[in-house]
Parts: sequence; structure tokens; C-alpha cells
Amino acid sequence: MADPAFEARRRAENQRSSGNVDGAIRTLEDYLITDPHNNRVRMDLARIYIYDKKNVDFGLTQLDAILDIDPDYDDARKALVTILKRNKRYNDETDMHFKILLEKYPDDPDLLHSYGIFCREQLLDFTKARECFSRCVQLKPKEEQYRISYASLLTNDLREYEEARNQLRKILEINPGNYKAQKALERLMKRKYAKDKGRRGGLIGRLTK
Repeated sequence: MADPAFEARRRAENQRSSGNVDGAIRTLEDYLITDPHNNRVRMDLARIYIYDKKNVDFGLTQLDAILDIDPDYDDARKALVTILKRNKRYNDETDMHFKILLEKYPDDPDLLHSYGIFCREQLLDFTKARECFSRCVQLKPKEEQYRISYASLLTNDLREYEEARNQLRKILEINPGNYKAQKALERLMKRKYAKDKGRRGGLIGRLTK
């Protein structure tokens, strides 16, 4: 016998794929009337509202409902922080959700990277952002984007130029063709150390050795 929830999700996905977004919503909402605690169905509904209907508020309501039913439904919490971290008015709530996730997944580099960006851009907590980015680099030393984020923080917010240089040069050791790292290193050397070019043994010399 077919699983009704699976059939509803499959039908809704077919409707969505064919452009019938409203039909997909009706299919999922009709199913939830009979099984309101089915979080997989509700998760599908939240995604459609957020990404297809652009009704973020209603999508967030669905994600909140999922966590009310099951606080351990991590996909819903991750979806929440993805949306909430874009708006400063949700900073406290976003920070709370991130901390819950990081307590469960302290060595998830993607989660740490996302939290680091949130700390830097929304909380302006550069110390915490540094902790996150440096941990990402430790966990995945060959992941170039983690080092790019770390170098940007070091250059623009912490003014730790030598360590920023080290991170950018490490990226170019991993991938000499990384254009972002190449340009960032060029800007760093030009803007921060140009005054030392004429001084023998100055900082520019130390950085380029």
C-alpha cells in the first residue's frame, strides 16, 4: 500500500516542476489537514512558500511549526538561520538557532563558516568570526573559500595584514589559479604597504619574501 505522505509529496513536486506552484501548495496543505504533524510534508511546504512564492513570512511560520513539533528537526533549524541571518532584526533569534546547531555539530565546517559570516556581518563580532573561520581552516585546510573569508576578515576588520597575506598565499599554493586570492593579495600589497616600497628592509620586503 502506498504511503499517503510520500504520494502527496511526489504529486506536489510534480506540480511544482511543471509550474503549478499553487496546485503543489494545495496538495501539501490538504494532506496536512489529515496529518498535521508530518514534518517532511510541512518542510516541503515551507520551501515552496519561501523559494517559489517568495512568501518568506509564511515559510518561516511553517519552519517554526516544525520546530514546535520536533525541536530536533535540524533541517528546519538550518533553513531558519539561512533566512533569518539576512536581517538584523532577527539577530538574537538567529544567534540562538546557530548556537543550538553548533552545540550538536561543533565540527561542521559549513555551519561554522555560515556562523562566522553572520558574526562578522550582522553581529560585528570579529573575534567570534575569527574563531569560526580559523576553525574552518583547521578542519578543511584545502577549502579555498574558508581561507578567503578568513583573509578578508583579517584584512578589513582585524587589520592583521601579515596573517591575511599568509592565508592568501596559502590559497595560491593550493590553487595558483584562484583569481579572488590573486586580486586580494595584489590589493593588500598595494594599499597597505605601498608606503614601504622605498624603505629597504621595510614591511613590504618582509611580506614578499
